[in-house]
Amino acid sequence: MFLGQYKYTIDTKGRLTIPVRFRAALSSGAFITQGFDRNLNVFTSESFELLAGRATAVTSTNPEARVMRRLIFSRAQELPLDATGRVLIPTFLREYAGIQADAYVVGAGEYFEIWQAENWEKQLLDVADPEANARRFEHFDLASG
Repeated sequence: MFLGQYKYTIDTKGRLTIPVRFRAALSSGAFITQGFDRNLNVFTSESFELLAGRATAVTSTNPEARVMRRLIFSRAQELPLDATGRVLIPTFLREYAGIQADAYVVGAGEYFEIWQAENWEKQLLDVADPEANARRFEHFDLASG
């Protein structure tokens, strides 16, 4: 499970250091794709295969399903980890997310997100809003047991 948030600098070649805590989960491979909020999503190979299975199970006669497939698959790339724990983020994905220098790596459970620093800092304001959170979670039963 991917947890926490970490700030890193992307080097001039587009490489980003992955938090040490995340690296073991990526040892069998990873995929990166466009997120929904001008961010990037990184999945383990296993999680991406599950996502791909769900996406391909939806009928291709549905126009929205075709767009969903295009969004997931046309923007996805395998993401090998180098010996120093870095990944090379493709240029088109860095451009989509607006990432040039500083980026946040943010845990999201079964995957993690990569955000341009200013965009994540704006998200934090929303995530920290207690009134908005009360509305968001009123229909979820998060009680344990």
